[in-house]
Amino acid sequence: MIELELLKTALLLGGLILLGGCYGILYGIGKLANWWAVQLAGFACYGLQCVIALAVVELSPLTTPWKLVVVIGTLGFFGIPPITWRFVELTHEAEGHT
Repeated sequence: MIELELLKTALLLGGLILLGGCYGILYGIGKLANWWAVQLAGFACYGLQCVIALAVVELSPLTTPWKLVVVIGTLGFFGIPPITWRFVELTHEAEGHT
């Protein structure tokens, strides 16, 4: 039974990372192309990432500190693409690019 729990947890954590990457990529493409539907798809990926984070907390045998890492990391990741995008905009403005 422990092997099955390990596999389940590994798949959930893999999905967490995959959806986080999809959120960042779709957010960036949506902003670059000024295409709201792609940005919305990115936010949907983030929503699914939150659902998987809740599943990890509820279903995995991880200890509480690791579950906190998952929750805090998932909540914190929401701000990474917008902050990075703003940094890129400021960098381009400072170099005189539009």
